[in-house]
Amino acid sequence: GFPGNTNADSVVHYRLQPPFEARFLRFLPLGWNPKGRIGMRVEVYGCVYRSEMVNFDGKSSLLYTFNQDTMNPTKDVFSLKFKTRQNGGILLHREGQNGKHITLKLVKGKLILLLNSGSANSPSPDASVTLTLGSLLDDQHWHHVLIEILNTHVSFTVDRHTHHFQAKGESSYLDLDYEISFGGIPGHGKSVVFPHKNFHGCFENLCYNGVDIIDLSKKHKPQILIMGNVSFSCSYPQTVPVTFLTSRSYLALPDISGKDKVSVTFQFRTWNRAGLLLTSQFQHESGAFTLVLHDGKLKLSVLQPGRSARDVTAGTGLNDGQWHSVSLSAKGSHLNVMVDGAAASMAHFLSGQIDLGDNYYLGGCPSNISSSGCGSSLGGFQGCLRRISIGNKAVDPVSVQQGALGSFRDLLIDSCGLTDRCLPSFCEHEGECSQSWDSFSCNCAHTGYAGATCHSSLYKQSCEAHKYRGDSSGLYYIDSDGSGPLGPALVYCNMTDAAWTSVQHNGSHLARVKSSNEENPPPVVFKYRASMDQLQAITNRANRCQQELAFHCKKSRLSPHHDGTPVSWWVGRTNETHTYWGGSLPDAQKCTCGLEGNCIDSQYYCNCDADRNEWTSDTVVLSCKEHLPVTRVVMTDAGRPHSEAAYTLGPLLCQGD
Repeated sequence: GFPGNTNADSVVHYRLQPPFEARFLRFLPLGWNPKGRIGMRVEVYGCVYRSEMVNFDGKSSLLYTFNQDTMNPTKDVFSLKFKTRQNGGILLHREGQNGKHITLKLVKGKLILLLNSGSANSPSPDASVTLTLGSLLDDQHWHHVLIEILNTHVSFTVDRHTHHFQAKGESSYLDLDYEISFGGIPGHGKSVVFPHKNFHGCFENLCYNGVDIIDLSKKHKPQILIMGNVSFSCSYPQTVPVTFLTSRSYLALPDISGKDKVSVTFQFRTWNRAGLLLTSQFQHESGAFTLVLHDGKLKLSVLQPGRSARDVTAGTGLNDGQWHSVSLSAKGSHLNVMVDGAAASMAHFLSGQIDLGDNYYLGGCPSNISSSGCGSSLGGFQGCLRRISIGNKAVDPVSVQQGALGSFRDLLIDSCGLTDRCLPSFCEHEGECSQSWDSFSCNCAHTGYAGATCHSSLYKQSCEAHKYRGDSSGLYYIDSDGSGPLGPALVYCNMTDAAWTSVQHNGSHLARVKSSNEENPPPVVFKYRASMDQLQAITNRANRCQQELAFHCKKSRLSPHHDGTPVSWWVGRTNETHTYWGGSLPDAQKCTCGLEGNCIDSQYYCNCDADRNEWTSDTVVLSCKEHLPVTRVVMTDAGRPHSEAAYTLGPLLCQGD
């Protein structure tokens, strides 16, 4: 807080640091001068704010070409503000050779940053990255975007929500062409294989590495190519939305069209699966029609005395939070409804000509109306409407708010109060989030978890728990970290005198080591049925773990040379190289025969180190659980003449809880 004045005449100045941008200011008085009267007078002074704007009409774009000699940045920074009422479009695009590209696009009201550092001919799963931020960004308000790229490090910010990402590998996202398009993708794009459309809306203060792109465009600088109809103001007409806040909300509008043909159009967005959108009673009490959202579909029903109700449906999944267009028309005995361009009609089922009444009720009905159309069991509509027109005449919601047209209850006019309760999602373990106007829920099917947010694991945490329950040996899913972020892993539980957890890998067969280059030997990589994080959780929880390696060798050694140079080694879970071959003590540097004192040559601690021109073997048991499991094995001594080697790696075994 800050102090105010203590009398009616003096002025107290207070400078807000740092400066900020806002559409509204709210002052909360915390106390009054006890010696004076209650009162408050405030003036607000703004800072100098420079604003450069550009308007794209959905068919236009800007192409910026910069000189690689004068601009070779070690870091790329894009910053801009945008506003739109369209839920899709390309904001920026930059591409390079072999399929590399960076694209920022609006998809269903969310901003998606696409990063591809790989080749279109040989794609890699790690080369393509998709980052998503924001929701309901097609609300005609300004939204701030900041993208910072430093080699493989990416920082993506939308309205102060930031996503940090580091790509795998060494390929830099800066290794791209010296052209950037804004508002669309040029027709000569080399790597664009996804469907796209141009942006329709406004940018403000568009900058790339400190260069004001809009200022260059206004001055018709040669670095900028303007394609299509681009204007340097943001003057497209605003659409006034209306929010239906409760299930009792309604908007009653008089019929202002001719009786020969009736038409009503509007757009709506909601998360609710059901609710009354529109109803009107026919003249002379000859029936009514209702237009409702039912199970995410639009259903048109006609109720006439002495006849069963007639229904037609259109659309599906209309409770997805996106804007959907509805058009209803009636002429003669023909009633037609269209949703997002798809039509459904009702004709030849109706009795006589349709003569609608004097009022339309949107979202619900007043409590004093007893029309058959107002008796819907689905309840009122909760969500937003905009672009309402009756008989091709647009309805001005501001006139409704001022009392000059129709009547209403529990409406928020000139704002869509819809919020996305699933972004960020509170559903854990990849549970599917769904929402309504005032709540959200998680679908935990196929996740292995239960509870309101998919937090409670359905699986036991260890094979010990299965043994305690009396389960027999077999394959089980175990969840070692319980309700933690790791998912369940499939393991084999061996219920002997003690419960052993066995995690298999892809190399349980005998692996023969062929002649290799000692300077750059090809490693054998083992992939387990569990991720490294899951394996770490299993070993951390266990009392002890072990893994058996069986070597078969002919003139092929295991232990290092006399000068300490290793000839074979293995790599553990933490990607560290190890040269010991037995026990839980890495300093032992002995195989099992060396630890037990029964090697075929007492001068050596491994049978293979005797270097005999005949087949022999070593069995080693690795039991330092901080290093397990084995992920790679390298043997370089099989490159000598007449040298041969083979080995088998057993599963990771853990016991105790």
